[in-house]
Amino acid sequence: MRLVRINTTAYSEEDFFLVTTLTDEQISLELDSFLFNQRFGNDDYDNDDIFRLLTLAYPNEKVIMYNDIEILKL
Repeated sequence: MRLVRINTTAYSEEDFFLVTTLTDEQISLELDSFLFNQRFGNDDYDNDDIFRLLTLAYPNEKVIMYNDIEILKL
C-alpha cells in the first residue's frame, strides 16, 4: 500500500489522495484516456468519477480515496 497524490488540473486544491496497491502504470492507463475524453469532450467530471473508474477497472486491488490528509506536526 502506498499514498499517491493525484493531480489532474492546474489547481492544487482539486488534488486528492489515494491509498492504494495500484502502480503508477495502472493509474495512468485508466486516467490518461478518461481525462483526454472528458477535457476535449467538454464533459464535467469530479474526483469521485476518477475513484469509481479505478475501482471498477481494478476490483481486486485496494483503492481508498481521501480529499484531504491530516499532517501530524511534531
